[in-house]
Amino acid sequence: MGLKEELSEMRKTMEKLTTELHETNLAIRESLKLTSDTIKEMSDTFSKTLGDTLKVMQDMRVQVDIRDSVLKSLGIEGLIPEFLKKKK
Repeated sequence: MGLKEELSEMRKTMEKLTTELHETNLAIRESLKLTSDTIKEMSDTFSKTLGDTLKVMQDMRVQVDIRDSVLKSLGIEGLIPEFLKKKK
């Protein structure tokens, strides 16, 4: 095989390798984008759920505070046994 043929084979091999590398880069980019989108979606969902949970907890705390204030203002705070009171 002559030098010209060897260079031609090397060029073909390099072109094939370049094509495969390009396809690999595209696959990696797509995979990283999918991972990034998934992490962002999970983060958004977590943040929303955490916010909703904190809101519910805050509302419950306000209800307990109101109940305690009403019981205290009626002067019956000590009349209700501890086991019947809602836990804070």
